[in-house]
Amino acid sequence: MDGAASALGPAQLARLLGPWRVVGESGAHPARQALAERIRSLILDGRIAVGARLPAERPLSEALQVSRTTITAAYTLLVEQGYAVARRGSGTFTALPERLFARPTGGFHDYGDPDLLDLSCAGPAAPTAELRAATAWAAERLPLLAAGNSFRPYGLPEMREAIAERYTARGLPTSPDQILVTSGAQGAISLVARLLVRQGDRVLLEGPTFANVIDSFTASRARLYPVPLDETSGWLDGATGQMPLQQAASRLSPRLVYTIPHFHNPTGMLMPPEQAGRIARAARRAGAWLLADETITDIALDVPVPPPFATGVSPADAERLLVCGSLGKSFWGGIRVGWLRAPSRIVHELAAARASLDLASPVIDQLIGVAVLREGMGVEDDRRAESRAGRAVLEAALRESMPDWTWHTPPGGLSLWVQLAEGEESTQLVYRAGTHGLVLQSGPRFGPDPGTYERFLRVPYSQTPEVLREAVRRLVAARTALGPVRGSETRRDLVA
Repeated sequence: MDGAASALGPAQLARLLGPWRVVGESGAHPARQALAERIRSLILDGRIAVGARLPAERPLSEALQVSRTTITAAYTLLVEQGYAVARRGSGTFTALPERLFARPTGGFHDYGDPDLLDLSCAGPAAPTAELRAATAWAAERLPLLAAGNSFRPYGLPEMREAIAERYTARGLPTSPDQILVTSGAQGAISLVARLLVRQGDRVLLEGPTFANVIDSFTASRARLYPVPLDETSGWLDGATGQMPLQQAASRLSPRLVYTIPHFHNPTGMLMPPEQAGRIARAARRAGAWLLADETITDIALDVPVPPPFATGVSPADAERLLVCGSLGKSFWGGIRVGWLRAPSRIVHELAAARASLDLASPVIDQLIGVAVLREGMGVEDDRRAESRAGRAVLEAALRESMPDWTWHTPPGGLSLWVQLAEGEESTQLVYRAGTHGLVLQSGPRFGPDPGTYERFLRVPYSQTPEVLREAVRRLVAARTALGPVRGSETRRDLVA
């Protein structure tokens, strides 16, 4: 991300800092140390962007009601620790130590170890009976299509119709020519990145966000600008009631805005429906495309299934709105069926652009998708019940084993976004967990700036209760092997 264009005002930083003075066993910590530590935590948590200019010392001292000497000393500590750089004549800018710039690898493994617990992907197991029935239904119809053209870049007509009918039944009238069938939602996102984003274009997205999306837009050489989600109010700034994503679109004039409005991955937050129109309006006025990812929309656990994002968007704003979805979370990720809902003219352009990527989605997968959507072979209710049970098991196990970890219970989705104890780093923990046969994704995988979100860990609950309890047991073992946290001043090396 190119964060140098952003600057923090004194009042803004003061609000982010909150009650930054801390008290230890031997009394109050020096103010300079406490202030530097709080700014460092905000950088690692993704609340302050890497490359942002910190306020000048005098205005910040007035905002915090401390001496200018304290501000100077805190900034000096940050520079010494690698969390800031001082540029003569320009100011002090946030940074990350070089050791944190080794970007974590993606969460895909093929160890061939039956004892390995892989929680790197928040995806459910296949529903055996329903999958068998849907596959049999599709196999009967496959020979009828064998004599025709095998490459259908728009998707099978039956699949496009089934997806359009699904949107219409949910209150959003949709025609098949607005639907492009893709190889999963990731296929849709990759197509959008390839067709609509050019080198150097600005892309706004939430901070944190879906890890594979970061990779897709990075491959297009876009400049990524994460807009932090508020810890309590999500897309709204808890103090001002404003929408930072909307403000950033107006200020930066991005090429594209990407959002996960329903049970956001990884935080699980749910965007109120009335905010959809505001974001779409801001994106259109900025001349940007808006891509809304509804992949997890069906996994509503404590609330009704949200209406389609586009239902709250005006016709004029909908001209620059793209929405992607898939069967990967509500049915099974092994069926590589996703889609993009967009204006028909964009569907035509995307269909042409995919020729160099994958030509078309597998016909058999699409037929299975038709069976799931049209023939009543879906398992949404079962998936929700399984997810509720898994969430309860995981939360209980974590509360018992790691009482110093915190999280907000998500109203839907497939994972917890867990904040670790002060001084812990999720990259180290995930590395050590791998030696105990547990694969997870660390917090930095969900931010464009390597090293951010180090105090966070995504833990999916889309597994059986037995697997989840064993995963927590191995996580405890990994944490114990790292030894006690020694404080923020002395950081452990990645490989212990």
